[in-house]
Order: sequence, then C-alpha cells, then structure tokens
Amino acid sequence: MGITADSGGVRSVERALAIVELLGEHQALGLEEVHYLTALPKATASRMLATLQEQGWVYRGLSDRRYRLSARCLFGDRQLRFKRQLVERAAPLLLELCERTGLVADLSCFDGERLEVMESAIPQVLRKRYPNNCQIVGQHASLFHSAMGRACLKELAQEEVQRLAAQERAPGDEWLRGLEGDAQKGFGQRTEGYWEYPVRLPFLIRAIALPVRVQGQLAGSIALHWPVDQAPVERVLSLHLNSLAATVGDVQQALN
Repeated sequence: MGITADSGGVRSVERALAIVELLGEHQALGLEEVHYLTALPKATASRMLATLQEQGWVYRGLSDRRYRLSARCLFGDRQLRFKRQLVERAAPLLLELCERTGLVADLSCFDGERLEVMESAIPQVLRKRYPNNCQIVGQHASLFHSAMGRACLKELAQEEVQRLAAQERAPGDEWLRGLEGDAQKGFGQRTEGYWEYPVRLPFLIRAIALPVRVQGQLAGSIALHWPVDQAPVERVLSLHLNSLAATVGDVQQALN
C-alpha cells in the first residue's frame, strides 16, 4: 500500500527529524539558518521548531533566541548534558527573577577550571540598553573579577583558589583580600574597574552573585547585574538579594 492519508504526517516527521539532525550538527541555529538549511518556508520552519520546543526536543535561548537540542537528546557527553539540564531548569526561573527585579539575570557553569556564561535574561525595561547582551552567552568570564566567578571561588578551598589564580595570573594579594571580603558578605561582587568578558558593553555595570550547588557540588552561579548609573550595590542588596537567593534555591531544588 502507498502512503495516502498519513502522508502529511510522515512529511512532518521527516521535516522534524531533519531539523533535529541539523541542530545536532551545528549545536545552535536561529530561525533564519534553519529556514535556509532546510529550504522550508520560514513559517513552516517556525511551526516545526515551536512544536519541537513544546515537546521538549529543543531549547530556545532566552538571550540569543537560537535553538539547541535539549538535554534529553544529548548522549555521550555527560558534561554537555548537565550544562543543558542546568540551563533548561534555570531558564524560567531566571526570567521570573529578571522581571521581578528589573535587572539582568545571568547563569554560569563552573567546570573546575573555567566559568562559562550559559544564559542571560534581560527584563523588558532594559532591552534597549542591552542590544548585544546575547554575545556573552558561551563566553568565559573572569573567575577573579566577575561577580559570578567570585561567588564560585568563595566556595573553594584556599589551595584550589591559589591554583586557579596562578593560571589566570591574578595580580598580587588584592584578589585574595577581595575573596575574603566576599566570603564574609556571603555573596560575590564584581570588581570595579575591570571587565570580565571578551565582549564589552557600552556602559559600566555592577553585579552581585550567589553560588549554585547541585547534589552538594559547586555547579556555577547566578548573578544580577545592572548599569552603574541605575543604583548603588547597597540598594540592590537590600531590595533584591533575597529574591536572588530564592531563585538559587529553586534552581538547586529543580536539579537535585
């Protein structure tokens, strides 16, 4: 028997599998790229991607709006699978945090050597000021100058911190005194006067961060950051540190 009534459904499955295969090959693709590579009409590609997202096969980045295979589709690389799980579980909570505080919320993953920015949620009120913030996703932030890095370092033994400092060539004892201060305060704070990413924003920022632990192990951190002219650190702490801590707790619970 030939394919008759089900032919439309079969074509849809073939198209969906073609998109999944492309995402596996390219890691991340935007709608325009999927449209070009599959030769599907853009509206069709958009519907297919939306369906795959609804069914949990793909994840769409909050910041760069690019599509990636979800953790359930990743096999063989445990670290990559964990990173994807971290992002997927944290993303809706990051969105809630940024809209509740009116500040940018960033998620990082720490692999024991480097700190990778995994996701960034920007509140509606700040979108015009952050047109290129999507560029920080996938970047490695400074462990010793970013709030997210310092939040992680304060959780490590001093010998491990010194080893990482030697690798990053952190100058003098200034970083050690700063980390001791972070430990006493209970959060990581961005080093004023330094830039922590290869990509620069067109204005100065301030940031605070708290570590994220999964099954008792340090997994990364979540930060709030904002333009320096928006508020002093003390005001953000008084208004939003509890919200940041609650979000970290929710992310940890979702992953444990």
